[in-house]
Amino acid sequence: MSEIKLISPILDNFCIGDPISDKNGVRSCPAMKENEDDRYILKVISIPATQEKLEALLLAGAFPDVQSANEYFHELTQSVVAELEILNSFSEQDGFIPVRQWQVQPMDEGETGYDVYVLTDYGRTLKRQFYKDPLTHLNAVNLGIDICAALTACRNAGYMYVDLKPTNILVNQDKRFKIGDLGFIKLDKLTYTSLPERYRSA
Repeated sequence: MSEIKLISPILDNFCIGDPISDKNGVRSCPAMKENEDDRYILKVISIPATQEKLEALLLAGAFPDVQSANEYFHELTQSVVAELEILNSFSEQDGFIPVRQWQVQPMDEGETGYDVYVLTDYGRTLKRQFYKDPLTHLNAVNLGIDICAALTACRNAGYMYVDLKPTNILVNQDKRFKIGDLGFIKLDKLTYTSLPERYRSA
């Protein structure tokens, strides 16, 4: 996994804190712009998650060479960007954390793949929020209303949000509950295929 860099222009005049989460090739860090009080989250999505994963794919014969693997990683990166555009289109409505900017950065020389830098408004994950402040009856009702409104907006736009979990629901500074991560599938695709295995859970 390549280092987080203050790449330009997305991170010009920003200070980045230590990662608050780091798993499966996705790192999230607090971020602030110099001379401003607004807080942000910088998410860096690495494709592939590690260079060891690339080596394992090559050894397993999934790709004939590094160039073929890189072409595949480029397609995956474009699909992430397409989802960011969907999330961005929803962010003007209640129920979604706004995506401020994103930028695709090739990995360092000698590495294969891409890092997608995503800058969003700050929000504490549901898990962290209720670890700090226990869930009240009023919060539970507001959580249901806010998330149902967001999911309804998704359906009305022809999408299903399929990665709903406590780490993907954020509480903003106004105490509103919002979806703040990727996980959109077009409803018409589900006519011909089942929901991907990774999105199925209890």
